[in-house]
Amino acid sequence: MSKPAITFYLLVLLTTIGNCAFSQSSKLIDDHFKALANHDVKAIAAGYDDSAKVFSPNWEGAKTGPAGVTEVYMRYFASTPDLSYKVMDVINAGQDIVVEYTSGGTLSNPEGSTPAYMKDKKYTLNYCAVFTVKNGKIIKETDYFDQVAFLRQVGFFDQK
Repeated sequence: MSKPAITFYLLVLLTTIGNCAFSQSSKLIDDHFKALANHDVKAIAAGYDDSAKVFSPNWEGAKTGPAGVTEVYMRYFASTPDLSYKVMDVINAGQDIVVEYTSGGTLSNPEGSTPAYMKDKKYTLNYCAVFTVKNGKIIKETDYFDQVAFLRQVGFFDQK
């Protein structure tokens, strides 16, 4: 076989492998957002590696692995039973995937330390999440959203 033919076949093989990885990562993220929409905490947690680190501006430090993810989403779905998600855009860059989405609902069951005036307030937030995927699991997630927008919507700045 000639050198150009070998080079061509190697490029085809690498492209196929790369496309397969993109496809698997995209499916994992699609499944993640379907599970979020269904409030299926078990399915959400199943997408994370045991040592995955998840970061959000409203937590102190990272949550780790399926146990950390389970804790967070159990709290979210309990405090906001009508919590919904809508994906706006997905950028797939190999093992890194950026997702722009909105999330919102009614803070019907605030947690114990939440001020009473926030109860039954509706909110909608714009998010940007950066996922890193390896071996078919999320190994890192970093979420970004405007905390001031949340506080404004739940009445924090209306207090005297």
